[in-house]
Amino acid sequence: MKFGAMNNPEEPVGPQIELFARMGFDFLDLTVEEPAAGPYRDDWPQLKQMLSDSGLGVVGHTGPYLPIASPSRRVRQAAWEELRTSVDIASFMGAKVCTMHFLGWPPFMSFEDGVGMYVEGLSDLNAHGRDRGVRVAIENSPRNEHQLKPLREILHRVPGLGLLYDIGHGNVRTQRPLTEDYLFDLRDRLVHVHFSDNNGLEDSHLPPGAPKSGGLNVPREFRKLRNFNYDGTVTLEVFGQRMWLEASLNYVKQIVASQV
Repeated sequence: MKFGAMNNPEEPVGPQIELFARMGFDFLDLTVEEPAAGPYRDDWPQLKQMLSDSGLGVVGHTGPYLPIASPSRRVRQAAWEELRTSVDIASFMGAKVCTMHFLGWPPFMSFEDGVGMYVEGLSDLNAHGRDRGVRVAIENSPRNEHQLKPLREILHRVPGLGLLYDIGHGNVRTQRPLTEDYLFDLRDRLVHVHFSDNNGLEDSHLPPGAPKSGGLNVPREFRKLRNFNYDGTVTLEVFGQRMWLEASLNYVKQIVASQV
């Protein structure tokens, strides 16, 4: 497996590239978000050179604040256009995968209309990415009630669309982690993984093993990935003190090495 870290979009990207390289990460999970990493910056060529010099790979990520599920069609169209621009940035930076978020839909929409809204937007975004050599992938949210069914339907209707499975999201307000449920159904679409820990109640992006209760069995979760033959990219989406991020990298590397 290859391990990456996500930039904090409130801080300049360049110093974070240098930091993650020094820590020993394999790639940058580049979230193209305001205020410090928005798509309309003029320093992307310099950042691309820094990334190349660092030796880090890159995976693209898009802003979770984009209202792609707005009741207003015009607002949705603007949000999807922003996603296309973010895919362009990911492609320019050398990413082969760019991820976006599943945000559900307004309560007045039926299942068919909600799924249809995503299929419409993602069919266009997927083709946009394919033309630029980037595979688009959709990420499960921490709102787990009845989420697997619409994601399964969306992926079925949009050929080539990938899945970003966030293991921490699958542990929020569930009776057990949902990793096996998703991988059993969608392992052939899995292209990227996010990992962080939490107490089972909220998506708190804690270091692995940190929660006092309700947390993930970290070795077991990585064993599940192995059992489904996943050996790709994993972003450690651990927020807070940078020393927690570095400690998390060392910890999961030891776990994965012990399971080979």
